[in-house]
Amino acid sequence: MSSTDTVEVEAKAVDTPATPDPVLVSDVVRSDRLLLANDVVKNHVIAATGVSLIPVPGVDLAAIMGIQIDMAHSLCKIYDVPFKEKLVRSLLTSLVSGAGVIVAMTGLASLAKAVPVLGSIAGAAGLSATSAAVTYATGKVLTKHFETGGTIDNFDPVKFKEMFKEKVKEGAEVVKAKAA
Repeated sequence: MSSTDTVEVEAKAVDTPATPDPVLVSDVVRSDRLLLANDVVKNHVIAATGVSLIPVPGVDLAAIMGIQIDMAHSLCKIYDVPFKEKLVRSLLTSLVSGAGVIVAMTGLASLAKAVPVLGSIAGAAGLSATSAAVTYATGKVLTKHFETGGTIDNFDPVKFKEMFKEKVKEGAEVVKAKAA
């Protein structure tokens, strides 16, 4: 071939859609968000379990609330929901308070730490399982709310009371299975 020869290249048309199917894109985004949300919940459940080792009664409960607020903040980021710390703190308190027995168990486990040696061990064990289950339930409830397009502003703890109780039981089973 000389330098004056031309080369003709045949272009082949490829059948590709001009725009992706919006249903598929939506499903992928939703699936990715749910995977991220589940990881956030799992990591905060682990953190809540560790907080039970704080030996001072009451301080452990404040730390657990901090972990749950941080979890809510992370979930808000995943779902592009504006985060309002004071409102979240109030809503989480209402949600957890709605399951009165759980609150009582958590408080008693924390107070048991005031008894030297055995109380600390029993309190840490009881609080560890309970705080993990409550954190699990809180995360699952918030994820469900955000998955359905909810925001912090329209979150109603009363609406999720039964689901929360169910998720606490589920969370206790998950923690028990992981410990075994």
